[in-house]
Amino acid sequence: MRVAIIGAGVSGLACAHELERLGIYPDIFEERPRCGELFPHVAGILQLMNRPVRDQLEWLKKEYHLEIHPLATWKKITMNAPRVKRVVRSGNFGYFLERGQGPRSLETQLVNSLKSRVNYNCRGDYSALAGEYDYVVVATGNRQVAATLGIWKDIFSTMVRGAVVQGKFDPEELIMWVNTDYALGAYAYLTAFSPTRASLVLIHANAKPGETERHWVTFLKKEKLDYHIEENFLLEHVAGTAYPHQVGNILLVGAAGGFMESFLGFGTVSSLRSGVLAARAIRGNRCFTKLADKLDQEMRRSVRLREIINTMENKDYDRLVATATSPIIKQLFYNTNFPVLKYAGDILELVRASVNWEKKSILPTKRSK
Repeated sequence: MRVAIIGAGVSGLACAHELERLGIYPDIFEERPRCGELFPHVAGILQLMNRPVRDQLEWLKKEYHLEIHPLATWKKITMNAPRVKRVVRSGNFGYFLERGQGPRSLETQLVNSLKSRVNYNCRGDYSALAGEYDYVVVATGNRQVAATLGIWKDIFSTMVRGAVVQGKFDPEELIMWVNTDYALGAYAYLTAFSPTRASLVLIHANAKPGETERHWVTFLKKEKLDYHIEENFLLEHVAGTAYPHQVGNILLVGAAGGFMESFLGFGTVSSLRSGVLAARAIRGNRCFTKLADKLDQEMRRSVRLREIINTMENKDYDRLVATATSPIIKQLFYNTNFPVLKYAGDILELVRASVNWEKKSILPTKRSK
């Protein structure tokens, strides 16, 4: 069986890894000179996003045959809303992984585990390859092929402005900021490569490229961040859904297939899973769309959460952070295996409804005649 994979990102490499395990050695085409995202950053995989799974790395090893080595275990979250700040701790929120082209990055780990050769500086044409190969896996990390095939729907676009910074950091901590003054419909976060080096990222929904630098300056000034900047980066990302995920002998995985968790943007685990499931569909001559149905439902559930977040104002963020760190909710969210994501949309709606109820309750009433 001849299989072509377009893109040597995490979903494409995970697909190649599983194909090799099943006895198929694919041809991998990567348009860049190396695999991995162009800018280095630290991604988090959050345990509550995959419940009832208790340990994602053990789960990925057992169920998907992917052995991944993290930078650190995630044990602390610091949440900053405009008027509320909270800190929560746990023995294991999840893990931090390096992304990019560095020697410890997830992409480097995956490519080093392969026997198949990656054809670098080679841009694969999916339509031409579809006529030459039994299957073509599109793992380009963008919506272009899905849009051309007419199976893509945009949800929202974001501008991602970030930097690699130097300072003093806790490698087991994620610091998060939510404020519509500079991160409308999204957030900013800091995660550490080491005790002295970290990635600082600002995400702004539906912003124009020319506006992003102004939001970045506002963010740094308002939050009083004066880290030494080692490297800057800027990119645009369009989140959306694709359906079906297979058209003829063409399979779309990772962000190219809409397998990007839209709530917080933690797409690493879903991208890995989609690549492995595509390989299993190919080897078993099964429909990838049906095989990935559960994963697709998880992605659509996160879309609902994102749509709610996009309408929030600063007072909503204050209430959300305060509610999410109250004793009962904190116990439920962080110290149990309750599937929070499944009910998070309803929870957010309740939080917003309580704010609206309070606003109505303080309005002056008309005096009766």
